[in-house]
Amino acid sequence: MKKSEANRTAQRTSNRERGFSMIELCVVIGIILIVSATAIFQLGPSLQSARANTAMRQVVEQLRSARELAITNRRWVRVTFPVVVVAGKTEYQVQATIMNSLTTGAGADQVLRSVPIQQPMTFLLPGAPDTPDNFGNAGAITFGGASGGPVGGMMFDANGQLVNGITRLPINGTVFLGTAGHAESVRAVSIMGTTGRIRGWSWNGTIWSQF
Repeated sequence: MKKSEANRTAQRTSNRERGFSMIELCVVIGIILIVSATAIFQLGPSLQSARANTAMRQVVEQLRSARELAITNRRWVRVTFPVVVVAGKTEYQVQATIMNSLTTGAGADQVLRSVPIQQPMTFLLPGAPDTPDNFGNAGAITFGGASGGPVGGMMFDANGQLVNGITRLPINGTVFLGTAGHAESVRAVSIMGTTGRIRGWSWNGTIWSQF
C-alpha cells in the first residue's frame, strides 16, 4: 500500500515537472503578441498600397470600357464620378451612361455601369504635384482644366475621343485617388482627349511612376 502511494506521489511530481508555470505561459503569450503586432505593423503599408492599386485599376478599366462602348455602339458615352451613400456607407463610383438622347430615335439615356472603387480609397487631391501628363490638378476630378470637369460634362465619342459635352471638342483630364493621411496610397488616372489614351500613375512621395 505504501509502495502504491509512493508511486502515485512520484507520478504527480513528474507531471508537475513536465508542465508549464504561469510565468512561462505569460512569457510565451507576450512573445506571440509582440511578433503579431510587428507583422501587422509591417503589413499595413503593403495592404494600403494594394488597395490603392486596386482602386486605380478599377478607374482605368471602367474608363476604357466606356470608351470601347462608345466606339462599338457608335454612341456618346458620358463618364461621371458620383459620390453616393449606399446602405449608410459612402461610395465613390465611376459611372458610364450611354447618351441615346443625342442620337435621333435611339431612345432614352441609359446608365450602363456604376462601379464603386475599393474602400477606403476616395477621390482625393493629394499634396503631390500634377502627373507628368500635366493635364491639371484643379481638383480631385479635373477635366479641361476645371475642377469637376466642364459644365457639359465629359463624354467619349464614336471615335474614342474624350470630349466636352457641350463643345464636343477633345479635353484632357486626371482623376486623383487616395486615403487621407496615407501618402503611399496616392494614385492618379490621366486621359488624353484626342486619342482616348488612359494611364495609371503611382506616387511614392517624391515622383510619379507610370503604373
